Amino acid sequence: MSSARLPLAAFSIALLFGSSRAAAQDRPEPGFVDAATFRRPPAAFRGHQMYGYGLFNLSTLSEERIVAAVQKMADQNMGGFAPEPNGGPTTGLPEEYLKATRRKPSAEGVVYLSEEYFNLYRVALREARKHGLEVILYDEWTYPTGVVGGQFYAHFPQHVAKSLEMVETNVAGPARADLPVPGSLYVGAVMLNRDTFDLVDISSRRTPANRVVTQVPKGNWKVMAFYLDAAIRPASQKGGFADYLDSAAMDAFLSLSYRRMFDHLGGFFGKEIKFTFWDEPALHPVDGRMWTPSFNQAFEAAYGFSPMKYYPALWYDIGPATAAARNALFGFRAHLFATNFVKKLNDFCVAHGILAGGHFDQEEPVSPVGVNGDLMKLFEHQGVPGVDDIYFLGRSNPGYKIVSSAAFNYDKPIVFAETYAAYSRLDQQTVYKVAMDQHAMGVNLQVTSGGPRLWNSPFLPEFNNYLGRLGYMLQHGRHVADVAVLYPIAALQSAYRFDGGQHVPGAPLPAPKVNGEVSAREGGIVPREIDYQDVGEALFRGLRVDFTYLHPEVLAVRCRVQGSRLILDNRENREEFRVLILPGGDTISTAAAARIREFYRQGGVVIATSRLPSKSAEFGRDREIQSMVADVFGLPFDDPPTADLQRAMNGRLVTFYFSRRNPAGGQAYFLPRPEPWVLDWALNRVLPVRDVRIDAPLPLLKLGPDYDGAFTCLHKVKQGRDIYFFANSTDAAVDAKVTLRGAKSLRIWNPHTGESQPAECASAAADGQQVTTIRLVLPPVSSLFYVGQ
Repeated sequence: MSSARLPLAAFSIALLFGSSRAAAQDRPEPGFVDAATFRRPPAAFRGHQMYGYGLFNLSTLSEERIVAAVQKMADQNMGGFAPEPNGGPTTGLPEEYLKATRRKPSAEGVVYLSEEYFNLYRVALREARKHGLEVILYDEWTYPTGVVGGQFYAHFPQHVAKSLEMVETNVAGPARADLPVPGSLYVGAVMLNRDTFDLVDISSRRTPANRVVTQVPKGNWKVMAFYLDAAIRPASQKGGFADYLDSAAMDAFLSLSYRRMFDHLGGFFGKEIKFTFWDEPALHPVDGRMWTPSFNQAFEAAYGFSPMKYYPALWYDIGPATAAARNALFGFRAHLFATNFVKKLNDFCVAHGILAGGHFDQEEPVSPVGVNGDLMKLFEHQGVPGVDDIYFLGRSNPGYKIVSSAAFNYDKPIVFAETYAAYSRLDQQTVYKVAMDQHAMGVNLQVTSGGPRLWNSPFLPEFNNYLGRLGYMLQHGRHVADVAVLYPIAALQSAYRFDGGQHVPGAPLPAPKVNGEVSAREGGIVPREIDYQDVGEALFRGLRVDFTYLHPEVLAVRCRVQGSRLILDNRENREEFRVLILPGGDTISTAAAARIREFYRQGGVVIATSRLPSKSAEFGRDREIQSMVADVFGLPFDDPPTADLQRAMNGRLVTFYFSRRNPAGGQAYFLPRPEPWVLDWALNRVLPVRDVRIDAPLPLLKLGPDYDGAFTCLHKVKQGRDIYFFANSTDAAVDAKVTLRGAKSLRIWNPHTGESQPAECASAAADGQQVTTIRLVLPPVSSLFYVGQ
């Protein structure tokens, strides 16, 4: 059957795993597990080198340098590489662009995307073919994607990214308001009554002199005019890149970049080149307020009404409509990023025989709204999701589970991590700690970015075999977890607001209290009750209970309730959850609320933490959320509770919680203080037999630079065979009893050596279910697979 006749999903898989004779090394069939291949993993699964750090410098690049570099990567047992061009001449770049971005003029070297550039790139591809290596098509001159080495601004200055600005004045009416509107990119104007929260769209009252002039009625009003600023930002903010939110801008980017790459390198697409790599596109660089001229028109086409009168909510509380307004505006901005950037690029790639991959900037902030919009939804249309692990061990931990969960949500079998860039410590122990941690969290391909320090390490060839064995075992298959955690994007959007950008006419601009770009990158203001990352860390690294974040749209559309189980009904990654955790936050969508109610009514277990929602992500539907909370948790918004208030104890530790049951067996718990021991206590009540139970003391959870490793587990099933990956990245040995649900016959596969041996398993009954116990012994910084026979 030809690939042209395959369904799109099968076609995409075929691209990554097909048996093209010209490919670097044929991948085994998806889900296939073979001990001989495990011992000697193919190139496709081994580490892929980030071929940058001056090594692909266009100022000095030559055929001889490329041949030597690829030879060294082959000698280091790399599975492939991703050339990251940098340097080179600034020929043809506008002077104002060079000045604004602080690039030094240069005439030396090879022009990016020139014929000479592609000739050298083909040398790298032919050398990769000779050595049996893969090539990831890095899609930019350094980063972020969308600059095209400065060529985008030179060719399409009208399509560069823009920030949303606002000029405002407070008026006590009745009075006349007269606001000057800077620049020519006018968006609209609104009046907000500061007492009653009435909103009036006055966009039509702009005069030919570029002023908004209006009569203000009685009351205390704020008059605001909104406009866009297209000024190039300085180098620290990577200026002059494409407007990711606009379809026409992204078409221009494709014509200048991806189209030229295919025209010159298309013979390698689907062979040596399997997927692309975009690097750090984000919404925060333009002062944290990226917006697009087509926003209102696209919004009205999608929803049937103009969003203009709700713009004040981007900066201010506008009363009861604030949560819905921010979800509408920030949610649609996230949708534009996911479709006009991600989907458009992925559609181009699929049409040309490869998939689109890459990572965004800053996956770790609790709130992604300012930096990436909706981090999970971004991966819905992306062929190969990615994450960036930079600076030090553990920094990226919170982001990993979000990105890998997105892959599980949207049925993406491969997740890669760019790893080790700018690491302050990069010895053998750290390198292995990071690798086993990230694979336990759902990554299954590493793009190694450690620069010369790692390139020249004597342990690198064997480390690449280790990576290859992890990737071989963990790519594809289905993830197994008892617990799902709702991704609280509606509450995050409800709480987020822009920093900066407000201007008062006739007054000097005050020094900003907060840099808008930095504020957005770091997550902005996050309410204390937003606890999903704390809950996730407590589950995964504290209780050693794996879980999947569920996007609320996935919960509503891709999940179904079957008895007391919540089924993520994907083609390959079909997950079956027994517990749904609703983390703290004041807002959720009505569709997610309806699915939660259905799950509880049919016998499911729902655990809420910190704060129950009371607001809807949609306009005028708060009562539906409050009704769900009353029905499921017995805690009405404005009536006495019907739930039971009880006390939980663990030695000297005491907490109070609310619980409720229904005749179908459904259970609901509200835990106002979800500390790790409280979550463990609750799960013991509702999940006495876990998929994996590790009998070991709860560790002290360490975050940020204090993090020094963890003992974790990942469970997947491939072709009906259980694969348990146990990773101990701590400096202490592990000797623990592990109980697995079901009767198992297992072998131990060692990813450090490639060897395997029988595992001693004992079967028994517990709480009316069959279980299997093993004794797990792991030295410091080591890992093992237990594989079903």
